[in-house]
Amino acid sequence: MDLEIDAGNSRLKWRLRSDDKAWPIRLATTPADIVHAIANDNGVNDRVCGRIDRVRIASVRSPESLSELVVESSRLFGLDPEVAKVLSTHAGVTILYSDPSRLGVDRWLAMLAAHAASTKACLVVDCGTALTIDKLTDRGEHCGGYIIPGLALMRRSLEENTRIRLNKEFEIGGVALGHSTDEAVYHGTLAAAVALIKAKFEESNQEEVERELFITGGGADELMPHLKHCGARHMPDLVLDGLSLAF
Repeated sequence: MDLEIDAGNSRLKWRLRSDDKAWPIRLATTPADIVHAIANDNGVNDRVCGRIDRVRIASVRSPESLSELVVESSRLFGLDPEVAKVLSTHAGVTILYSDPSRLGVDRWLAMLAAHAASTKACLVVDCGTALTIDKLTDRGEHCGGYIIPGLALMRRSLEENTRIRLNKEFEIGGVALGHSTDEAVYHGTLAAAVALIKAKFEESNQEEVERELFITGGGADELMPHLKHCGARHMPDLVLDGLSLAF
């Protein structure tokens, strides 16, 4: 049984995985929260055959924060965690960065999983704290990408740098022109993200290349209704699916 952990900027996402099954993703703040969840959830614990054999981690955190996470996980699970590192060529994906280590491991893992899930060229969007867009050929060559603030970060930046104060209970999801400050900000930030994704996806029409659009991350639910005409596939497990492929 593997324990897979995706250590993002804001939280831990984790799941258990066996050879033939992956349990649903859960959220945690610390590795101790994961231990507590496994120990107290009979729905998981009763079906886990044997103990955890491997702990695998993908992290975009600072080296210091990652080291703390590895030490704590080692102490709690009695195993030396395996930490995913970006490789220039792996699982059919080729990274053209001159220094592949400068590519975020979450972006790399999402590309591994997308390429494995499709025989076509891919556009891979991960909407979390940051919103990343990466383009792959059908041969798995990384053509480059974008990194911009995610939806929540764009909105928070406006609050922190202007006199705008947003209603946290606002019903998000629209892209129409706003008739209030809340609408102008929530709709405008979403419209900006959707427009960029659509523009990059529609380039495939000009290139006469069949391309699939994969969406993952915490902001995916906001994006998906506006990308249906692109045939977007919502794959919440994309990064952790890539973590399985990385080893």
